[in-house]
Amino acid sequence: MSDNMQSADAYVRKLQEQRRAYQQFVKERVEELFQDDHVRERRPPRHFVDSSFLYARSFVGDVGVRPFGNIMFWLSPDILVSPITSPAAYTRTLTAGQTYNLRCILRNRGDLGVPSAKVEFWLTDPTLGFDTRYARHLTLGRVPTAWVGANATAEVNVAYTVPPSEAGHKCLFARAFSFSPLAVPVDDTRLHPRVDRHVAQLNLNIVQQGQPFMFQWIHAPNARAHIQFAPLEVEALLGLNHPILAETKPFRDIPTREWDRITGLEVADTEARTLEMDRAENGLMVAPGDPEGVDIQTQHEVAAAVYDVLEQVAAGKTHTSEHRDLFRRFREVNSEARRTWFKMEAPDLGLGEGEVVGVDLRAVDLADDRAGWLGGMTLLIVG
Repeated sequence: MSDNMQSADAYVRKLQEQRRAYQQFVKERVEELFQDDHVRERRPPRHFVDSSFLYARSFVGDVGVRPFGNIMFWLSPDILVSPITSPAAYTRTLTAGQTYNLRCILRNRGDLGVPSAKVEFWLTDPTLGFDTRYARHLTLGRVPTAWVGANATAEVNVAYTVPPSEAGHKCLFARAFSFSPLAVPVDDTRLHPRVDRHVAQLNLNIVQQGQPFMFQWIHAPNARAHIQFAPLEVEALLGLNHPILAETKPFRDIPTREWDRITGLEVADTEARTLEMDRAENGLMVAPGDPEGVDIQTQHEVAAAVYDVLEQVAAGKTHTSEHRDLFRRFREVNSEARRTWFKMEAPDLGLGEGEVVGVDLRAVDLADDRAGWLGGMTLLIVG
């Protein structure tokens, strides 16, 4: 250890000793002021423990409370992508050879500042569910940082030049973390925006009607899910505030049923040991299986325990560091991700030039009502 590091370490130890001494002083000298034999005993003030609460929003109005239910979380308002030459021209389509600015807004509603919050960016093909092992790490070796004060916001920006292999429609994730104060994701590789406030996702794709479209689903070895379509009402479509909506008009005669048929949705390939599949009204029922993988019941028991702890964390009643064994088990359960590919065709809906339809494509957990939506993306189909 260098002399500077030794000096810094000694200084930190001194500060910690002063803090402990002050806490003892308060307990011995201040609390006794609340004791009086001649008046009714008053309750002394609780010991104050300052803490940070680092997060990125998954939806408008998000205050970092996790887990949440069936709320669209894959269009984070805190992730913005724009050409480096046009900072206000936000987009979700990447062109090979072009350089883009990737921006992530960080928030801290705690009373302790975060001096060095770090943000990783990950890029992948359109996906339902997400695992870093199936993605490209865009900030490897150059993770940007920001100072996020108490009850404040900050942002990080990264310039990214798109190689030919990564052009087209992509899914972008941002994952924030800090070592001092400690604020780390709940999992090592699986990213769960609805469970982890440190993770945000941007997953919107624009496809021409009548054109093929491929996407992937990241799942456990044993799972039961409904891959379903949910057409957007005109108000919800306009609420996306996407730049393309300034050049198009909503198509109002949107089919509400049989999207599995009109898109020809089917499984293209899978890493699952076995995969059962049944057609549904607006999608596919899929059930990957592996007798050597963690069973569904164990998955949901561990997840339920994590959900309960996260609710207590959001209420300020506990901290994740007090439940290390539970989160270690949670990471173990999520460590054996599999990938299944689907192919479909953006249906020919009779859209005229300049008309657009929106549809959400999502994976719904059929074995656990509390889990709800496992992943999602929004498709804009244009004429």
